[in-house]
Amino acid sequence: FPTKARLMVRVETLFIPLFEAFSWFDAGLQTLMTEAGWAEVSRSQTMAMILVRQGCNRPAAIARALGISRQSASTIIAEMIETGIFAMEADPGDKRAKIVTITPLGQKRANDARAAVFQLTAELERRIGRDNVANLWNALTANWGPPVESLRDMNTAGWKSSI
Repeated sequence: FPTKARLMVRVETLFIPLFEAFSWFDAGLQTLMTEAGWAEVSRSQTMAMILVRQGCNRPAAIARALGISRQSASTIIAEMIETGIFAMEADPGDKRAKIVTITPLGQKRANDARAAVFQLTAELERRIGRDNVANLWNALTANWGPPVESLRDMNTAGWKSSI
């Protein structure tokens, strides 16, 4: 059974390979999309597209999900409207609110991006093995529970900050 100190090292270092794996997919996606003739987009724009496709379509909700200000989210959305990927429409459930929708051009881009991610996944299987990719998928899609919002949420009695 690992000691608390060993668990802390593992948690601290797990963040780095998770970020590097995300960056690997993002860089590959940008490359494949550029090669397919699409204009390059920022990582924030990619994340906004993912969120809208998942049903997170109010600008304030997009800002919260990305951990950015509403003004920054509005800038990202405006850029994507300008390029024809997003549109802004009245919310059918609340006429006072606006929602972000994906245009037909945006849907085509999303479909191409999905195909590119499948290609990247196949390449990852070739590089690290199908079983490793399956294990990665299982670990990332397991129920991790809600994000930790307090030390009380963690089962680490005795952990102390070094601050």
